[in-house]
Amino acid sequence: MTYMDRLRDVCAAAPDSRTGLGHPSREALVVVVEDDEEFSSAFRAVCDCLDVAVERIPTQDNLGKVLNQLRPMAVVAAMDATGQDGCHVLMTIADFDRDLPVLLITGDDPTLLGAVDAVTELWQLSSVTQWPSMLGIGDVVDFLFRAGRKGNCMRLMPL
Repeated sequence: MTYMDRLRDVCAAAPDSRTGLGHPSREALVVVVEDDEEFSSAFRAVCDCLDVAVERIPTQDNLGKVLNQLRPMAVVAAMDATGQDGCHVLMTIADFDRDLPVLLITGDDPTLLGAVDAVTELWQLSSVTQWPSMLGIGDVVDFLFRAGRKGNCMRLMPL
């Protein structure tokens, strides 16, 4: 993709939140951790218009390896996934980059919501967004713009 190639050349190095050392900027890419294609298809419909790639990985795959290889601007996952639940996703992200935006689809269970809050605080994650279910296109666009801006890989802003 031409857009992705241009971003590699343009984006400046951002400091690693744990070490303070520079690392390559994030790519205009969203990683969706799921076994079906419910969330990735919803994101793909919006991302295609914004020149943002979507990479779906099964819940059994090694998220840490994917994060290191692809350097996405955001991660989307379900809290109650079978292979790796939302808390595991959050811990993997904390090990990679505590400032990486992550969207967790949590459902309405107060126990799960409390677990997300506890893990977020314990691992000092700064960009965790929780939705009870997949929200509308406006919310998806807002999440993408915020993640892209934070990762220095999108120059657009929501209105």
